[in-house]
Amino acid sequence: MSDKTADEKSASDLRSEAEKRLSSLEGMSCGGDAADFQKVVHELRVHQIELEMQNAQLAMSQAELEKSRKRYSDLFDFAPVGYLSFDEDGLILEANLTIATMLGAERKWMKNSSFQKYVLKGDRDTFRLHLQKVSKTKVRDKCELRLTARNGNEFYAQLDSLCVEESDEKIFCHTSVIDITERKMAAESLQEARDELEKRVVERTKELVRVNEVLQDFASIASHDLREPLRKITAFGSMLKAKFGDSIGEQGYDYTERMISAAKRMDAFLLALLDYSRVSVAANSSTPVDLTAVVNKVLSDLEILIARTKGRVEVGNLPTLEADSNQMWQLFQNLIGNGLKFHRDEPPIIKVSGQKLNDGQYEIFVEDNGIGFDEKYLDRIFAPFQRLQGRSKFEGTGMGLTICKKIVERHGGSITAKSKPGEGATFIVRLPMRQRDGREFIDHLKDEGDSPIQENTQTQPDSS
Repeated sequence: MSDKTADEKSASDLRSEAEKRLSSLEGMSCGGDAADFQKVVHELRVHQIELEMQNAQLAMSQAELEKSRKRYSDLFDFAPVGYLSFDEDGLILEANLTIATMLGAERKWMKNSSFQKYVLKGDRDTFRLHLQKVSKTKVRDKCELRLTARNGNEFYAQLDSLCVEESDEKIFCHTSVIDITERKMAAESLQEARDELEKRVVERTKELVRVNEVLQDFASIASHDLREPLRKITAFGSMLKAKFGDSIGEQGYDYTERMISAAKRMDAFLLALLDYSRVSVAANSSTPVDLTAVVNKVLSDLEILIARTKGRVEVGNLPTLEADSNQMWQLFQNLIGNGLKFHRDEPPIIKVSGQKLNDGQYEIFVEDNGIGFDEKYLDRIFAPFQRLQGRSKFEGTGMGLTICKKIVERHGGSITAKSKPGEGATFIVRLPMRQRDGREFIDHLKDEGDSPIQENTQTQPDSS
C-alpha cells in the first residue's frame, strides 16, 4: 500500500490504487491460491468500508465546517458593531454589513477602497495618526472622529483598533466601529446643563450676597434704630412710675408696668432676630474647633445660672472638627441653657456626650432631666417663636432652637430631639468632621429668606 492514508489521497491516486488491486485480484482468480484470493477480497472489502466511513466523516466535518462558517459569517455581518480590516495604508480589506449599513454603502464596493473618504476632512489627520500608532506600537488604541455616510449624514464614531500580524507577514489592522452620536449629544447637553448651572450658581451667589447685605442692613437697623424707641419707652415708663406713681393710681401703675414689660419683650425679640440674622449672613469660616473647649467656655458663661438652679453639667469626650467656633459656642449655649431653664422642681442635670459615625460625621447628645415635651411637637420646636410654656412660667423668645437649627444646617448637619413630657429631653446633633469646599457649600445653601412667623403662646413647644 502507498505511504499515504486513504483520506489523504486524491481521487486519481485512489483510482490508480484500485485498478492495481483489481488487476492483482484478476490474476489470483485465474491461477492463484484460493486462500490468498479470499484474503485479498476480504482486505478490499474492509478497505472499502473504511473509505465509506471516512467519506461519511468527511461529509459530516464538511457540514459542521459549513455551519461554523455560516455562524461566523452571521456573527460578523449582523453584529451590532461595525467591523473593518485595514492595511497599513488604510485600504479596506474586509467589512461587515453593519459598517456598510452605517455608511450607506454596498460592501462589495467598499473592499480595496480608502476608508478615509468616509472620514470628515477635519478628522482625517486623527484617523491617520490612529492607524500609525496602532501599526507602530502594536498596541490597541481608540479614537473618536466624525464619519459621513454616502447620503451626506454625519455621525460620531469610536474606532477601536488592534494590529494582527498574519502568517504572510502582512499587517492587518482589525477595527471595530461604534456609533456614539447619542452619547456625544448627551455629553454636549450635559455640558450645556453644567454651564447653565454654573451661570445660575454665579447669579445665585450674587443674589445671596445682595440678600446678606440687606440682612446686615436690617441687623444694623434692628440693633440701633428699632431698639432706640423701646429703650425710651422703658426709660420714660420707669420715670413715670418713680415720679408720678402715687398720682396715676393703682390702675395707671399697672398699665405702666405692662407697658414696660411689653417693651422689654419686644427688645428681647429684636435681639433674638438680630442673633438669627447674624447666623444667616455670617461667613462660613471653618477652622479646627475643639468642642470640649467650646463647651467649657459655655459653662463658664452660664456659671451664674448653673449656681442659681443648683444644676450640674457632665461633659464627655467631644471631638475636634471643622466649624465656626462662634456659632458652635452659640449652639451649645442655647442647648445647655434650655436644659438649665426648663427644669422640674429638682436640680437640673445635663449630660453632653458624642460618638463618631462611620460616614464621616459626629453625633452629639445633649440630655437633660427637665420638663420634656410631647414629640408630636417635634416638627414645630425648631420654628421661630414657638412656645409650649407660657411666658409667666418660663422666660424666652422662642428663637433659641431656631438659631440652633440654622447653625447646624449651615455646617451641613442635622438636629432632632427625643422626649416625653416630664421625663427630660435629648437633643441629637449630627455634624460632619470636615466642611464642604466653597462651591459645594454654595450649591447646598438653603434659602436664607425665611421669615419668622408670629408668636403663638398656646400649646406650642418652647424653643427659646
